[in-house]
Amino acid sequence: MPRRQAFDKGRTFVNARRTEDNARSSSGARQGSSRTDFPSEPPRITGRRFNAILIALAFVMLFGYLFIADEGPKTLEAVRRFNYWFLLVAFAGMAVYWLLESLCMQILVNKLHPGFSFLKTNVVTIIGQYFNGITPLSSGGQPMQAYYYRRLGLPLSDAMPMLLCRFIVYQTTVTLYSFIVLALHFNRISSQIDALMALVVVGFVGGIGLVAALLALAFARKSTTRLALWVIGILAKIRIVRHPERTKERALHSMDEAYDGVSFLLHEPKLLLKVSGVTFVQLTVFFSISFAIYLGFGETGSDILTVITYQAFVYMISSFVPLPGAMGAAEGSYVAFFSSVYSSSSLVALSTFIWRLYTFYLPIVLGMWLTVLINNPESRLSRIIVRQDVRAAFKDLKVEGPEN
Repeated sequence: MPRRQAFDKGRTFVNARRTEDNARSSSGARQGSSRTDFPSEPPRITGRRFNAILIALAFVMLFGYLFIADEGPKTLEAVRRFNYWFLLVAFAGMAVYWLLESLCMQILVNKLHPGFSFLKTNVVTIIGQYFNGITPLSSGGQPMQAYYYRRLGLPLSDAMPMLLCRFIVYQTTVTLYSFIVLALHFNRISSQIDALMALVVVGFVGGIGLVAALLALAFARKSTTRLALWVIGILAKIRIVRHPERTKERALHSMDEAYDGVSFLLHEPKLLLKVSGVTFVQLTVFFSISFAIYLGFGETGSDILTVITYQAFVYMISSFVPLPGAMGAAEGSYVAFFSSVYSSSSLVALSTFIWRLYTFYLPIVLGMWLTVLINNPESRLSRIIVRQDVRAAFKDLKVEGPEN
C-alpha cells in the first residue's frame, strides 16, 4: 500500500538521521573524553530475575498483611466503605507526578537538544521509573533512560549530562524539602515517634552528605579528589576494595562527570531554579497521594501537612535501603508513622497496600508495558513517534535547504 510504503520510507530516513547524529555524538565524545561509547544494546542489569522474585514475594506478603491475625473481617469492611473516587484522585496524583518529572527532563532537553518531543521524554521517564523500581537504590533507571533516549534520537553527549543534572537537582531539592519538613515538625513528631526519628535523621544526613560532596567537588575539586583517592587507598589496605586502581579510575571519571554537571547548573541559575521549583511541586504532589487515600476512608483526624510530613519521613528512611523499591523499609516505616494517623490497624494495613500499589507496583507495570511497546516497531506508540520524527526531520531539511 502507498501509505505503508511511505511510512516505511519515512522510518528508514529517520533511522538514518539518528545513526548520523549518534555517530557524530560518539566521535565528539571520544575526542573530548576517554570514555567509550554507550553500547548499542540495552545495558545488562544483573540479578533482574532475583529482583523480580523479591518484588513478587513482597507483593504477596503485603497482600497477606491485610488479613493478618483477626483483621480480615475489618479489612473487608474497610474495603466496602472506601470511597473509590479517591482512587482516581490518587491515580491523578501519580499521573501529575510523572508529567512533572517529564517536564523537568524536557526543560533540560530543550536547553541541550532543542526539538526533542515531549512524548518521547514522557515515555523514557516512565521506562526509567520501571527500571528504578526493579533495581537496588534505583541504580538501573539512568543507564536504561540513556539507552532509550539515544534510541529515540537524543545523542548520548546530551543524554548523559542531562540525566546527571536531573539527578543533582532532584537530590538537592529532596534534601531542601526534608530540611524544611524537619525544621517545622521535628519537635512535635519526635515526642510521639521517638525511635523512628533517629532513622529519619540518618536518611537526612545521608542526603546532606551527598549534596555537600557535590558542592565540595564544584568549589574544591582538587582537595575533594585527593580525599576520595586517599579513602580508596585506605579501603584497599584493609581489603574492602579489591581492585584499587580500577576503583580509582572509575571514581575519577564519576567525579569529572559530577563536576561538569554541577558547573553547568551553577552557570545556568534560571534553569536550576526552574527545574528545582517544578521538582518541589512534584514532591508535594507525590507525598499528597497518601492524603487522597486517607480521605477515601472517610478519616478526618489529621490534616494534609501532617500526612505530607509523615510521607516525607518515610521517603527519607527508604532512600538508602539497598533493595528494589526499598522493600520492607518503605512498608514498615509507613505503618509505623501512619498508625498514629488512622483510627484502626485494618485501615493502616489497607492504606499501606493501596499506597504501594500506586507508587511502586503501578510504575513497574506501566513502565514494563511501555518498554514492550517501544521495542515493537509495529506498535501504535512506535508508529506515532516515527511520524513525529519524520515530520521533524523534513522540517529540518526545509530549514537547511537554502543554506546548502
